[in-house]
Amino acid sequence: MRSKLIRTYRFSTVGICLALPLSLSAVPATAEPNADVVIHVDTSRPGRTIAPDFLGLSFEADLMHEEWIDPAFGNIDTLLENFGAGNLRFSANQVDNTAWMPDPAASVPNWAKNGQHVTPEDLSRVGALAEATGWSVDLGVNLGHFDPAAAADQAREAQARIGDSLRSIQIGNEPNFYMLAPITKSGDRKIYIPSTYITDAQIYRTAIRAAAPEVRIEGPNTAGASVGNEILDPLLSEALVNPWLGPYIEAFGSESQYLNQHYYPFINTARLGFSSGSSEFIGGLPSIEKLMSRKNADKQTTFIRDFVATAESAGLEPRLTETNSVAKEGREGVTNSFGAALWTVDYLMTAAREGVVSVNLHNQPNDCESYSLVCFADDAARLAGNAQVNPNYYGALMVSGLAGGQILPTTVDSGESHITSHAVQMPDGTVKVIVDNMDPTFTGDIYVQIDGHDGTAAHVQRLTAPSADATEATSFAGSVVARDGTFTPIANEEIRSNDYRFQVRIDGPSAVLLSVD
Repeated sequence: MRSKLIRTYRFSTVGICLALPLSLSAVPATAEPNADVVIHVDTSRPGRTIAPDFLGLSFEADLMHEEWIDPAFGNIDTLLENFGAGNLRFSANQVDNTAWMPDPAASVPNWAKNGQHVTPEDLSRVGALAEATGWSVDLGVNLGHFDPAAAADQAREAQARIGDSLRSIQIGNEPNFYMLAPITKSGDRKIYIPSTYITDAQIYRTAIRAAAPEVRIEGPNTAGASVGNEILDPLLSEALVNPWLGPYIEAFGSESQYLNQHYYPFINTARLGFSSGSSEFIGGLPSIEKLMSRKNADKQTTFIRDFVATAESAGLEPRLTETNSVAKEGREGVTNSFGAALWTVDYLMTAAREGVVSVNLHNQPNDCESYSLVCFADDAARLAGNAQVNPNYYGALMVSGLAGGQILPTTVDSGESHITSHAVQMPDGTVKVIVDNMDPTFTGDIYVQIDGHDGTAAHVQRLTAPSADATEATSFAGSVVARDGTFTPIANEEIRSNDYRFQVRIDGPSAVLLSVD
């Protein structure tokens, strides 16, 4: 790994992070709004361990053709390094619109959207990025335009050029939604039901195993999007998600390690061509208030919990290989807001608590008004490889400091205020607790009681912005990401406990990381 990529910061050894929506393990009790909030952390019952590479990013497959993927070119490698270990996924909707071109001089097929294609040189670029950062790679191959020979050839080249960093090959993207391609505007697709998908996926697997026998093949990467409607969302899952996982497990579970699923709690129906009236009829366009709501947190937890149960009952590791806040590239002013950063913290920690072993947050780096963690302000920035970050990058940065820790049970006495908490104990005994104030009206004191732990001093790092709807001026630990991608925290408050209870002031929507040694 090149010296410029050495991670430039570490979270303090003691950590309590205050930044997450109410989860089912954070049980509210009766209290008046804006009354003091009390959080209890139980260190006597440590649970699941958050994997070191829990946090990952997802990108469209055609972006492998971009020069900024090269770690020698821009700052993307450094922005990844800030998170520590992780996973890169190149697939998503465009994998089924992108042609594999082993001969770059050949003509691109007509079906390839905007001439999108990937070459062996592109795979070498991805391999260099993986080597520079230490991140693993999941690579999608095109299923929407049936060509198992091309997929096998691409897998063979990927094995040679990405090497041991290649974690898996994924066949197609969201095959359960191919039938909706005319509505979702995803491009031409071969339509599948579970049985026909399994037939074709078996043909692909046979070809890929012959070409790249050392590479794992994982799936099914089915879509699990919802529209934010209490009646429609369960019906969508029942019709489009649940019928797929069982047959997939039966066909391929014995040769798999993971069960891959996608999830977005909302969808931007305006980008599907829905009128405002139609959008309102099915649940309304996503908003910051909806994203940060207790109702949404409960809905997400239910989906994640059901998915984890399905995977674990089959002996598979559950992975959310593509996810973010709002499907169809997000919504301007919502998914690029500070509220989305607070949502990111809670969502990631809820997934970790419930048993998801890794999460790939999806990015549209050419659109800074989307949900992208990293993006380019304009073509000049893209051509120079100078990426910037959105507020949710800082939320993910906060969570990355908890990787390797064991989840600790928490309870939250916050009354009607939507404040949540998650906690971990690190291998060295440090307790880190995340508490997230996603209530727009709460201002007050937070008291964190750590039961069974004798630490008396804590360091506090804050995730802040001017307001929940702010799209700029987000900071973490008093610092922002520099132009070269490096991050160095500069603010680290120190507080003392009173009878093992720590008092922290919260003024408006924000998050705090408290580290107790």
